[in-house]
Amino acid sequence: HIAVDEARGHYLAFKRDGSLYGRYPVDAQSNGLERRAASQCGQLSIDEAKTLPGWDAIEKYANDNWGDGSRDIVTNPTDYVDSPASVCITDEVVELTFSGDPVCQTHTTSTAGQLVGTEGEVDIEVDQGFNTDTSYTVTTASTIGVSNTLTVKVGVPEVAEVTEALTISAEVTDTTSSTFDVSYNDVSKVTLKITAPEGKTCTATTSTKTCNIQATGNIRYLASGWIWFNYDDKTQGHYKWAVGIEAVLTNQDDRSSFAEFKGSMVADTHTSYAGNCV
Repeated sequence: HIAVDEARGHYLAFKRDGSLYGRYPVDAQSNGLERRAASQCGQLSIDEAKTLPGWDAIEKYANDNWGDGSRDIVTNPTDYVDSPASVCITDEVVELTFSGDPVCQTHTTSTAGQLVGTEGEVDIEVDQGFNTDTSYTVTTASTIGVSNTLTVKVGVPEVAEVTEALTISAEVTDTTSSTFDVSYNDVSKVTLKITAPEGKTCTATTSTKTCNIQATGNIRYLASGWIWFNYDDKTQGHYKWAVGIEAVLTNQDDRSSFAEFKGSMVADTHTSYAGNCV
């Protein structure tokens, strides 16, 4: 935990046993907060912090060390911007869980006819590869990071004849009923070389398999940083004390909240090419 020496403009850092660890200027960068890309983190409000499973332990820590006298409990004070509280989507990949069997349909499409030239052959381009473009809905929002739009890595497990294993980044807003898209496309053009008598018209037929499978996922939102306890009267020699969230809540689950999302994943696989000349 830390305290503020307002007269000298210093933070005082203390060990768990209450002994002084050291001083550093208020305008210095604190290294106690995990730093991630801004797209993965947002500010943690005090109301959100109080919904954490381990909130009671944070409050107890303050009471045991500095008492439960009149005080204001805040996060992200403007006077101490280098000791904030944040909520981040962790770097871990959110693996989709599939339920039931995929429902698949296969359909064919034909290219426009091309006339065979004097060389006795014609080149026709067709699509080859895999793509998915699925809209997911947040069915239960996290209680921290509410309304923030952050980047999450979604892991798509391999399903035989439906999808390969993929990791896709998506922008997710932590609000119930909000939607987000998970898209991936490695479809490319390949050229079929068809040999036929001059004057014939040739087409290429492509077979596309479209599969739907129900998918769910859970995104972990993780709190870190500082909870400030600003006392009306000095306690242990100072008015302002801050509790390090990670220092007290060493189990990630105690400082986490989860958002659940669901959707029907759609996957298209372009295969099976055949040429026909008439």
